[in-house]
Parts: sequence; C-alpha cells; structure tokens
Amino acid sequence: MQKGIFKITSKLALMLLFAYCSTAYGQDIVKIRNQNFTSYFSKTQHIPVLVVYSLTPDMFNCNKLKGEHGITLATDPQIPDASTLKDDYSNSLFDNAQMMAADENTCDKDAYVESFYFTNVMPMPKNLFKELWEKLHEKEVVKAKKFKKVKVFAGTVGRNWVIGKENNVIVPEWCWKVIYIPSTDEYLCYEFHNIEPFNPKDKLANHKVDINTIEALAGVHFVNGVISASYVTPTPNN
Repeated sequence: MQKGIFKITSKLALMLLFAYCSTAYGQDIVKIRNQNFTSYFSKTQHIPVLVVYSLTPDMFNCNKLKGEHGITLATDPQIPDASTLKDDYSNSLFDNAQMMAADENTCDKDAYVESFYFTNVMPMPKNLFKELWEKLHEKEVVKAKKFKKVKVFAGTVGRNWVIGKENNVIVPEWCWKVIYIPSTDEYLCYEFHNIEPFNPKDKLANHKVDINTIEALAGVHFVNGVISASYVTPTPNN
C-alpha cells in the first residue's frame, strides 16, 4: 500500500515540477510585437527563442529603399533592460544574425529600423550566417513573390556557448526556420547545428527536415500555419 502511495506521490511531484519549470520559462519569455515581426524574447538568455512574421512582396518590392542607410543594431525600446546588447556582440566570434532580414523590410522606414533591434537577433557562426542563413532569407523572398504571401517562424534551442561582457548572451546550440505557404498548406523546414567548424561544401538542402523534426526539437506544434507552445500567446499573427 505504501509503495503504491509512493508511486503516486512521486508522479505528482514530477508533474508539479514540470508545471513549475514551464511557468518559470514562460515568465522569462516576453512577447514583443514590432511592426513586421513578433519576438518571443528570453530576458535571461538575451536572445529570441522565436520570431514570427508574414512576408508579402509589398514589404520589400519597392522602387526605392525607404530604410535609412547606416542603421546599426539597437536596443528594443519595449524591453531596454534585456536588449541593450551592442557591446556584448562586439569582438565576439559570432555574427549578429537577424531572424527576419532587414532587406525584407525595405519599403517601410520604421519597420526597417526595427529589424535591427536585438529582439530580432541571435549569435551565429559567421560562415553559417553568410553562407546558409542568408540563402534561406533569399528563399523566403522568392516564395513570397511566387505565392504572394508566406509566414515564417525562426527559433533557437539550447545552449552552445556564451558571449558578452558578462557572458550573459546565450549562443544557442540549434537554430531553425519554418516557411509556411498558406495557399498550398506547405511547410518548408530547416534545421542548423549552430556550431563551427563550417563545411564550405555544405548546402541548404542538407538542412531540410520535416515539420515533425522541428516540433520535436523546439517543443512546438503547428496546425494550419499557426504555432503553439507553452510561451506562445495566440493572436492573429502570433
């Protein structure tokens, strides 16, 4: 009898511990809505765990660049205490990779500036950023032109390294991106191990995975182009 009670008590304790950890994790992550992207930003990791945005040709396909030249990475005024990170990225071995590319916001001055906020930035090996992540940005633009609209989810998982004056910016072990095409109900999914060394012969196709792989890695779930997770609060554009 006591053994049965012990099993029930242990199971209940584990459930309570899981609930506590999920709540604490949720409290650490703040939802920041900017004009063209929504960031779920970790105040302790100082990186977004998820950035969500829709992409249409009118956001980047204009005759003249409306974003100002010379814009640099900046603090997000909605969460200044956790996103004043310019010095932390300086002189690090990692690049400041934008989850949503600045070039996808060139038709609106304010949106262009906001794309440089640290709530849209993660540390990434320089070669990975320049060779594959930027190619993925280009792919998003191509798909948006072809299908008129795509929805993009970009996320980070785990801890690989730390950077910054106080070693307080987490370099995630994994980063991932899902491009959802509403008109065809299709998911294009990519997963990257966010570590060096980089293979110069590597190709974007080598990192293509199915949606189940992303869901298992990131602890999220997709239905009809909408993402759900313990820290995600449902809105029309997430």
